Amino acid sequence: MSPAPETITAPASAGAPTDVILHVRVLDEAGQWGIGVLEDDGSIGIRTGEVEPQTSFSATRTESVLAAFAAVLEVAAERQYVVLDVSNILVRKAIAGMIDSVPNVLLSETTAICAYRTAVVKAMEAMPVSIEVRHNPDARSMVISTDASIATTGQVAGLGWIVADEDGAVLSVGQRTADVSRCGDILTGELLAIRWSLQSLISRHPVPVQGQGTVTVQSDSRAALRLLNTLGAGRYPSACTTDQIKLAKRILDEIGTMPVQFRWVKGHQGNEGNEAADRLAVLARRNREFGVTTEVGTRMFRDLRDQLVAPVAA
Repeated sequence: MSPAPETITAPASAGAPTDVILHVRVLDEAGQWGIGVLEDDGSIGIRTGEVEPQTSFSATRTESVLAAFAAVLEVAAERQYVVLDVSNILVRKAIAGMIDSVPNVLLSETTAICAYRTAVVKAMEAMPVSIEVRHNPDARSMVISTDASIATTGQVAGLGWIVADEDGAVLSVGQRTADVSRCGDILTGELLAIRWSLQSLISRHPVPVQGQGTVTVQSDSRAALRLLNTLGAGRYPSACTTDQIKLAKRILDEIGTMPVQFRWVKGHQGNEGNEAADRLAVLARRNREFGVTTEVGTRMFRDLRDQLVAPVAA
């Protein structure tokens, strides 16, 4: 489960000062990392890799950071010095504790150009996900409610989801943020919310098999459901970007034979699952846009989670 890092890069120019973007993410079943090396000619070389899941989220993140930093050291060994751009506060703190012994690696005080950061994130999104669907014939039917929140002029999407059983009892809730390549790209945000909710379900709960339960994914995005249903029927969709189509295909590939059905619900019209997912998505987006610290953001999420862990109507 630890594939060799993928490298998409131009030849390095030894001795030249180099900017490197470092990004880490933790899936429910693995940790992934990516670095983007900015060359003198303006191109970006990207390396990605995956680490085995550890005993906890934080331990997996630590292993991912160590793997990413090892890749940075390989770059630094060929360069005069490396200026490292790390946006995540916790990852930045971890890196700061390691670079004292590496004199030619410095933490940047500024943020990398959005297009470069997006390129690294997109390369990581394209990595194969090592998640095994754990079928369980005794599993209950479940309902997932998902939603995304994105400002019209923004490129940060907040994602939220609720997993409940068929009787409406909440089993788990989740939220995160993601970058989109175009301002206000809500379709990509809605697809990402669906994908992350299904990954959470697969890794955390017994998954039904055909004939013994179903998974219903509720979304208020007609466009997202139309795209998934069109691809699922073997037809090619129109009015969607190549990246949106790739993301939808990836969702369908990860579902595999799991009995999933998609259902549209009208947003902000009293559907409790949809309303709860919306609150989670909005909270995640605003916390990131306003620079809320991880500690405060986690406390706010837990407070909202405690409010939501009550019966949700399917």
